[in-house]
Amino acid sequence: MKLNNQGQILANAQTAGQGGNINIAAGTTLLEQGSTISTNAQGTATGGALNLTSDRLFLSSAANLSVITGGSGKAGDLFVQARDIEITGVAYAEVPGFGLIPNPSYIAAGAFPDSSGEGGSITIMGDRIRILDGGFISAGTASGIGKAGDVTVIASELLEVRGIGDFPAPLFSYLTNHPSRISATSLSDASAGSVKVQAPSIVVADGGIIEVNGSGAGGAGNLNLVGDRISLINGASLQAQVAGGDQGNITIGSNLLLSRNGSTITTNATGTASGGNIAINSPIIIGLENSDIIANAVAGNGGNIQITTQGIFGLKFRDQLTPESDITASSEFGVSGTVQINNFGVDPNSGLVELPANVTDPSQQIAAGCTDTSGSSFVATGRGGVPQNPNQQVMSARTWSDIRDISAYRNTEPVQVQSPDTFVQATSWRRNTQGKIELVADSSSRNRQLLLTCAAAPKS
Repeated sequence: MKLNNQGQILANAQTAGQGGNINIAAGTTLLEQGSTISTNAQGTATGGALNLTSDRLFLSSAANLSVITGGSGKAGDLFVQARDIEITGVAYAEVPGFGLIPNPSYIAAGAFPDSSGEGGSITIMGDRIRILDGGFISAGTASGIGKAGDVTVIASELLEVRGIGDFPAPLFSYLTNHPSRISATSLSDASAGSVKVQAPSIVVADGGIIEVNGSGAGGAGNLNLVGDRISLINGASLQAQVAGGDQGNITIGSNLLLSRNGSTITTNATGTASGGNIAINSPIIIGLENSDIIANAVAGNGGNIQITTQGIFGLKFRDQLTPESDITASSEFGVSGTVQINNFGVDPNSGLVELPANVTDPSQQIAAGCTDTSGSSFVATGRGGVPQNPNQQVMSARTWSDIRDISAYRNTEPVQVQSPDTFVQATSWRRNTQGKIELVADSSSRNRQLLLTCAAAPKS
């Protein structure tokens, strides 16, 4: 499916009742050039849900998926599932009196200004999810009184939030250099939602942000990240900002947490709000090149930082920020927070076994022999026998075997064997002319034993 040139698929509820749902199942879904798929609720109407299942989903050049409320009814929820998801790029629209206004590509659930309905929630699932060059996923509320929804992003392989949209029009400061991000925000007195991110590899890079932000009197939600490897590179940020109400907390669970090139993990409270807490559970934590972990406040109390790890490298606890990689929990005018680092490395003593002090008597390990040895014997059977002494090797006693094929030598004709007339028993012996001994029989005296004499021997 492809939408371009501001193509639209809409389900609007204008006054009351339940808005219609949008359900899409497609192979590759491509939205570009300001195209949109959206459900919208006005008046007291409740917004419909938007469900999109696709093999691949690409949003570029200000394309968007959205569920919105402009009245008192709740916005619908948004669900996307695809193998590959990419949200990237910006487009510019000419607005009379304002000039070019940049519009990023996005997936959003929100409440319009002056509405009282609650914002919808967003669930994104895929194998590889990329948010690039100013694109974003956000659930928020503007100046309404309804709380914002939550954002859940789950990738089975990779989640990447990278880059900043290059917005040349500085007319509105919040539009200038807009970062790629995943966020749950509130600009009003309503509370912001929470963000949950889960993937084996989470990469936030080149100014990308994952955040919860309550910039009004309402509190911020919580930010939760779970991954095998979490990498923050080149000015990336995980943050929970709050100006009033309840603080936003950050919880991170990973096997490796890497932060480089000025990246930060921060809970920041302005005004009288208290700073949020940061809890990190990772066997290996690396912070390099002025990358910080911060839980700060201005007039309220600073948040607490609790780190559970086997090894932390490059980061050190300091009372205030420095050009190095710091861990701080402070308040400018309030009570500073605490920093607790629990190293659960392997204790080398836990694997040692204490040996007994007394040496074992070997005489007690050998059975005593019989006291009466009379009539005893030792018999060795078999071809091998025993060596003559213990230092000799036992030799093989294999017998010789003729394995030649002797069928060619066999005579197929029967052999006639003539038996001798009579076998005569030898009665004496003699030495022949060659000096060899011969057995002879005297036919005249077969039963008489002849005596050997020297006369029988040949002369030398």
